Amino acid sequence: MNRLTKQLLCTGLISMVLWGCGSSAEYTTAKMAIKEENWEKAEEYLIKALEVEPENAEVMVQIGYHVHAKKREWTKMNALFDRAVNTDPAAKMNNRPISEIVKNYRAMFWAESYNNAVRKYNEFKGSSDKSTLQEAIDLFNQTVEIDPSEGQTYAILANCYYELGDSERAITSGKKASELMPNEFQPNMTLGQILSFSGNKEEAIGYIKKAVEIDPTSSNAIRTLATLYYDLGEKEKSVETFEAAIKAETDKKLKANLYFNLGVLNMQLDNFQAAEDSFLDAYDLNPDDTEALVGIAQTFENAEKWRRASKFYRELIVLEPENPEHYKGMARVLIKQGDPEGATRYFQRAKKLGG
Repeated sequence: MNRLTKQLLCTGLISMVLWGCGSSAEYTTAKMAIKEENWEKAEEYLIKALEVEPENAEVMVQIGYHVHAKKREWTKMNALFDRAVNTDPAAKMNNRPISEIVKNYRAMFWAESYNNAVRKYNEFKGSSDKSTLQEAIDLFNQTVEIDPSEGQTYAILANCYYELGDSERAITSGKKASELMPNEFQPNMTLGQILSFSGNKEEAIGYIKKAVEIDPTSSNAIRTLATLYYDLGEKEKSVETFEAAIKAETDKKLKANLYFNLGVLNMQLDNFQAAEDSFLDAYDLNPDDTEALVGIAQTFENAEKWRRASKFYRELIVLEPENPEHYKGMARVLIKQGDPEGATRYFQRAKKLGG
């Protein structure tokens, strides 16, 4: 019995030596507390362990994970993670490089926070409740704090701030996303749109051009670029870009809108035949859209192309015989063509229809 007792005591001693091998008593106690999920004791002895082992990278990681992350003290967590990697780059924990473990921990916490923020943002999209949007912004800012190097967070945060009405912060977040992901389509596209909507079209055009370079098949980006050129008075470039957008677009209605915009541009450049061809292409693609015909008729009227305008007003009257605006348009054109009697008949018809 005595011999057996001695053997058991010896075995226990060996186990304690192995458990504590290379570790201070404080760190050994901390690890036991972690195993028992006694977090208050674990925190106490991890802090003490770092005091007696200030160069132990593993202890730093344990404090970052089991203390600061649990308290959502993300800045403190990152400070210790970075300190661990910088203190002992070759250090391993559970036979894995500490740099890899730190990266995985950050990614795990970032993903959890990011997904929570996205869910909250989608909740706002369904309700339009600005208080919910603010909650989403707070969660995205927490996500940024967890991993400031992740550009994806800044990109969606830029959208959040813009929808909140804070253009300044939206632009700041958008630029940060673009800096971190300069060769990604979405950050450049998002920032360009926000700048454009905020009135800074000259700066916006650079980011939209970059987005088009990254994805030349994106008809949305090309349309946006063409519109920016138009707004900045660069009509020739706008025409070229609309033509490129038409080639890239597959949706018939969107393609019809592009043809219509191209027609308007060609009218302004006195390219009347090209304008008419574009308008007709727009109508052929979307014959149910009488607004396209109205735009065509009005465009020719404004350009003082009376006969062409009358052709489309007549077609509109056939399609919508109860709409007084078409008759009034026809009357205006007939006056310009020197036919006051015909104009009077159309004006009277418009009055009978309530126009």
